[in-house]
Amino acid sequence: MTGNHVPQFRAHYLWVDAIVRGFRIPEVGVVEHRIASPWPADNNVEVRIQRNRATFGRWDVTIESTIGGSHETLIGLDGLQLAESVYRTVHRDVMTAAHARQWTRLHAALVDCNGVRVAIAGHSGAGKTTLALALAMRGAQLRADEGVFIRGTEAVGLPRRVHLKAGTFDVLPEIKAHDSLYLPYAPPVWALDPSTLPAERNVSSAVRGIDLVLILDGWDEGPTRLAPMPVPQAIQSLAEQSALWSDNHGVTLRNIAALLSNAPCYRLIRHHGDTGADTVEELVASCVTPGT
Repeated sequence: MTGNHVPQFRAHYLWVDAIVRGFRIPEVGVVEHRIASPWPADNNVEVRIQRNRATFGRWDVTIESTIGGSHETLIGLDGLQLAESVYRTVHRDVMTAAHARQWTRLHAALVDCNGVRVAIAGHSGAGKTTLALALAMRGAQLRADEGVFIRGTEAVGLPRRVHLKAGTFDVLPEIKAHDSLYLPYAPPVWALDPSTLPAERNVSSAVRGIDLVLILDGWDEGPTRLAPMPVPQAIQSLAEQSALWSDNHGVTLRNIAALLSNAPCYRLIRHHGDTGADTVEELVASCVTPGT
């Protein structure tokens, strides 16, 4: 337990800081990470956790947000419900702040691989996180596993724990050696602290342009292969995913068009069981103008 006035932790989410006080609940650790922010946050989500007096193992929480001045009190939550409530509020405020600043969120992972910044896009379950982690285990800097914000030609990853499913450990068993928090969903999820990965994170280069865009396009029995994706198809593919989080489609299309004016896009089809990391490293090595 910690006092209600002393923060358990403060986690940076670009424009929003999550500040948690009160009882330490293991599941709420999904909000905590040790990734430095490229800029100071303008907004806070303040969380105060207390024991529920009526039911053992249940918790009461007050969540206050400086965006919109919202104040919410929830009673009798279990640990997972509590964590979801906090995370949902932080995510909502991050998206609100991004929209106000005309950033667009891509449904993509982001890695810096030998000086080349690669965005890895695809639908849920396409293998973005597994490929990004495979590259990170080889020394790439993992900037984000699920969310990349773009504005013009600039990009920044959404800092958070990396969410893993059981299949990731089958493909990358070495990940088991890294700190991760078990979350009892069905099926279960593990939240890995990306600061434990091999590459040291460089906050000074967190915000810069993307050099390559990959769109994961499934697996088959053929060899793993890349093919250039025409810009109109790439815009459609990225916009369809981004529209899930955007209510300003004009800004979304402008930002995606600006991204693709500066970064070539490839479709990546993988052989069953292949993460695609070798193919991506070969593509990165062929780049003659990597970002700095």
